Amino acid sequence: MLQQRSLLRSGRGSSCSRGLVQHRISRAPLQCYAKDKAETAEKVPVRFRIRQKVEYGERFKVVGNQPGLGSWDVTKAPELKWHDGDLWAGSVDLPVGKDIEFKCVRVTSGGENWEDGNNRKFKALGPRYSLDIRCTWNSTRNTDVHAHELKPEEPPFRELSSLQSLDHAAAEAEALASRREEERERSRQASYSSMSSYSDSDSEAGHVAGWQGKQVEFMRSNQHSRERNGVWDTSGLPPAPHPLQTLVRGDEHAANWLKKLEVAKTVLVDEAVRARPSVEALAAGFVYLQWVTTGAIACVEGGGHYRPNHHARVAQHIFRSCEWAIEDDREPARAATLLARKLSTRLPSFGEAFTQTVPLTRIRDIAHRNDIPSDLKQEIKHTLQNKLHRNAGPEDLVAAEAMLNRINNGQYSGAFVNEFKIFVAELREFFNAATFTQLLDAVKVGMSNEDTQVIDFFLGQKAALDSKQNPSPEDLVATCHALTTVRALLMGGLNSGLRNDAPDAALAMRQRWRLAEVRAEDYAFVLLSRLDNALEQQGGGAALLNAHDLAWAPVLGGLVLGLRHLGLGGLAPAEAMAIEAELVAWQKEGNYRDRDNALRLKATLERMQRFTEQYLELLLKLLPPVAEALGKALGVAPYAITTFTEAEIRANVVFQVSKLTTLLLRACRTAAGSSSWDPLVAGTAVGKLVELQELDPAVLAGFNEPVVVLLRSASGDEEVGASGNALQGVVLTQDLPHLSHLGVRARQERVPFAILDDPSVAAQDVAPLLGQHIALTVTPDSVTIAPATAEQLAAAAAAAGGKARAGAAAANGGASKQQEGGEAAGGPAGAVSKVSSVRMLPLLDCMPTLAGAKASSCARLEQISLEAKAAEAFQTPRGCCVPFGVMELALAALPYEQQDRYKQLLAASETAGLAELTGISEELQALVGSLSLPDNLLKSLAGTFQPGSLLICRSSANVEDLAGMSGAGLYESVPNVPSDRPGDISAAVAAVWASLYTRRAILSRRAAGVAQSDACMAVLVQELLFPTYSFVLHTASPLNGNPLAAEVEIAAGLGETLASGKRGSAWRLEINKSTGEVKTLAFANFSEALLPSSAVKPAPAGGNGGSVETAELPPIGSASLASMLAGVGPAGWKSGGLYSKANTAGGGGSSGGSTPTGLSWSGSSLSNSPSSSRDEGSGVARAGELYECVGRTMDYSRHGLSKSSDVRQALGRRIGAVAGLLERQFGGAQDVEGCFVGDLLYVVQTRPQP
Repeated sequence: MLQQRSLLRSGRGSSCSRGLVQHRISRAPLQCYAKDKAETAEKVPVRFRIRQKVEYGERFKVVGNQPGLGSWDVTKAPELKWHDGDLWAGSVDLPVGKDIEFKCVRVTSGGENWEDGNNRKFKALGPRYSLDIRCTWNSTRNTDVHAHELKPEEPPFRELSSLQSLDHAAAEAEALASRREEERERSRQASYSSMSSYSDSDSEAGHVAGWQGKQVEFMRSNQHSRERNGVWDTSGLPPAPHPLQTLVRGDEHAANWLKKLEVAKTVLVDEAVRARPSVEALAAGFVYLQWVTTGAIACVEGGGHYRPNHHARVAQHIFRSCEWAIEDDREPARAATLLARKLSTRLPSFGEAFTQTVPLTRIRDIAHRNDIPSDLKQEIKHTLQNKLHRNAGPEDLVAAEAMLNRINNGQYSGAFVNEFKIFVAELREFFNAATFTQLLDAVKVGMSNEDTQVIDFFLGQKAALDSKQNPSPEDLVATCHALTTVRALLMGGLNSGLRNDAPDAALAMRQRWRLAEVRAEDYAFVLLSRLDNALEQQGGGAALLNAHDLAWAPVLGGLVLGLRHLGLGGLAPAEAMAIEAELVAWQKEGNYRDRDNALRLKATLERMQRFTEQYLELLLKLLPPVAEALGKALGVAPYAITTFTEAEIRANVVFQVSKLTTLLLRACRTAAGSSSWDPLVAGTAVGKLVELQELDPAVLAGFNEPVVVLLRSASGDEEVGASGNALQGVVLTQDLPHLSHLGVRARQERVPFAILDDPSVAAQDVAPLLGQHIALTVTPDSVTIAPATAEQLAAAAAAAGGKARAGAAAANGGASKQQEGGEAAGGPAGAVSKVSSVRMLPLLDCMPTLAGAKASSCARLEQISLEAKAAEAFQTPRGCCVPFGVMELALAALPYEQQDRYKQLLAASETAGLAELTGISEELQALVGSLSLPDNLLKSLAGTFQPGSLLICRSSANVEDLAGMSGAGLYESVPNVPSDRPGDISAAVAAVWASLYTRRAILSRRAAGVAQSDACMAVLVQELLFPTYSFVLHTASPLNGNPLAAEVEIAAGLGETLASGKRGSAWRLEINKSTGEVKTLAFANFSEALLPSSAVKPAPAGGNGGSVETAELPPIGSASLASMLAGVGPAGWKSGGLYSKANTAGGGGSSGGSTPTGLSWSGSSLSNSPSSSRDEGSGVARAGELYECVGRTMDYSRHGLSKSSDVRQALGRRIGAVAGLLERQFGGAQDVEGCFVGDLLYVVQTRPQP
């Protein structure tokens, strides 16, 4: 998994990154070589290049007979740096006139792998020339040495990007000499072939560069083979009509390109609902056509006589369906848009020139010319003319390009060569392989003068850039800006939609526009790649630290432009626009050496990093399963299968955007004095380092020794204590609010916990330690991870043994049964006194033994708020409680069989194994969730609140909010309950009761030594608040326990964002309660705020499917919330509740699916489940109807907490005053949850701070 995330990083390992700096420093004196030969005449600069795909963590060195090459000692040899396209390069200074011998060595974790064959040899030329040496792995007899004359003010070597085409041509020549070399060359090219297959937007041979099929054979008679050596194994595929099944079965009878296009049409058009292909069909079709186009799936003669106009007509149908799929795509991820755009470029053109009855006739005339030899005539006739008019295929363009290279050398008449060039240009157009410049010239037809000027301006910028040998970053950004404007122009035209009856000419023009906008994205990749290289040559992120703000401009400008391209491509456009707005705002502010400004920019860049990883995750979800299944079924070469997705990522704009983000993040972290590590819980953990996708008790139970977990993701619902004694520490590789429920649980269990949200650091510094016994040391200021010493291992083993014995003792005797009279005897559970009749408790009458610690603390909060001074003033929501004992009375009203079953299940839950426990938990939840409240109690509850109010029903158990057992987030809350709907109130209360028996709640009590029968649940019913901002407050430092330093985390909207494991950070403030000083520790960068549905309106028809802001969140003090000063929304307002949980009873800790309350969770938004229903008239109320909460994309450049230090200071001082008051009143440090409703500060609950 770490390797997958590292695909978006620029390097392959820490050694490669360090190698970049070493090579740049060592090459610095070479820049002056031609100026003063006498000073440097003894050495000559030599660059070594090798293009080779390697496994994660591997690298290359050049080892030879000179000291500069390590004198055959691998440990002293220079290391090559990785570049785009799996190119490794590095330079050294070697003695002039010496005979140099060397070999390439692949360094792996298991040792050294020397290439086969004899030593490579060359002679270092005189001092006036640098040497550029290109090697092919394991082909030591083929070593290309190119001399380059050194000139003043010029670098000693040509840019690597300019050598791509030369490398490809040399590779093809070597392939002709050796079949073995050919196979290796294909593997290398496959790792770089992309969705576009073009390494340079204006490369006319781009189609050939990514070719993976057979080499061209020029023939003088019809020798085209009809033999097929394919595989068509459908045994491992989903049954028909799954697209993969259709493709494989269809391909078995589709020998040539036309038939394969028809197979794709079957999947994408004929079998698609309303001719709109699904994401599943688009993914399968894209992978299939990509392999067909690049020759990985071979096309052969298939019989019959079908001119290219047939191919064009099939392509027309597929293209139309792809455009419809784009137009209908309303999913936030826009997967259909991504795939359909790229798939469209895999189709031939269906322009008027190619849909006529006899297209591409020029080759016929060429084959009958009298100014060329007879042998060449025959080769043209049989290799190209007859083949094109009979069974055209992608291999024909490869053959035409090869023949053009062969005849374009002056030995044939100029008229013939020119005519053949025209033909090849036509063929490129048919295969949609024309240059980007040619495409732009084509789309200008019919444009207005104003639009034409936009394209002409870009072409002028591009020409000026191409004329410069070493363009500056500013030059590259200016060209990219002009390019982005062109692409936006093209997208504006394409977004107009496609009529069902669009004429052929309009459809053909639309295809050209679509191809041009995709190729614009490809060229943006080229420009951003050159920008990244230029910035690295200037010192990378380190050079920005002491530079003027102007030096940051091209980096931020390039990042913004790359972001625009991602948004234009359909990748979460709302998120892209919000991030761009923040980057532009912070760039205007400047002064990045200021700590707060650097922290703020860092927050946005971390959001940008998550955004790029979304693309990675999307591709990893869509493509690898399809490529693997389809590739195996069709017998595609293994290397083409394994490299498919990585190639798509590494040749996409998102890859370059990620590299620029990483560069800026490093500079910002240094400027802010922060680290990639973020301490959460201090301590030292020793154990074997293991990697887990999630914190699963069942998986951890399989370890028989202490472990430290490298955790890939967290939902926030995980139970640390329930994970078993093996768990010693956690390193989480995603952002997490420090005061989230998971953080609270980790502190309570004293499990050292650190956050590392830098994939490159995780890959370089942590991943190599997997499987080793390590020591994780977390302090308030730093995190270190290193191999454990013998003393540390011995101490950890002794501590683990004691912990295991203590756990066994607690399990055997620590959890006692309830005594007669309802009092709990011993153990962590709080004592209870159950009511003997069904009744409601007013909030001020709630005591711990009657209603639990949460309800009791809320009663005290209400009393404290009435007596608080103005500076410490806060509000509390109105409430009441369903006390302990009412659930048991409701159970007693059930038929005897159900009561007996409840007792059996409860007893079984004490000792059931993990596999068996799931079924027991679900049955318990279903039984308790079916309970109902009597009418008199429901009337009493409703009467406590104003008519038309919305309520939230919250847990208040005797096993939560205690000094030794917080149970933070363990039990459920049910929001959006109308006070005038008795059936809904009954269902909500029952749902909270049922959450007592979720799987993770049962496991948590086991870990704490609490008997399941000791656990009791009361239900706190409160008014629902509509917060502007929500916060979680620890009144003492959660890291070092400093009693003077409170820490608060703040998020816009509802508090579930903070309580859950949602990726991102909050505004985090440290408040000195004594002086009132407020220090900003972090800025918010959550992508969304969870909001009431009434605050967001639906996207308009034809939009991107996301939500649209109606207005900025009301600022503190806004009069627009005056109607909610009492904390109650208007009667008709549909809203989510503060700290509402996405999962209710039956969720079992799951993060998805429908819940018994009818609420379902998808991403960061809540919505009504289709199964939601009510039964108000019956004795048992089903799940009440719950109103949706939605996620709104956040633009923090519009929020005072991000823009203004004064706002942060004022808000922090206000929270700090309340923190001091609560500590005094409750007698110790508190974990507080609250919010702002307009300018009113509400405290919702408080518990002892772990």
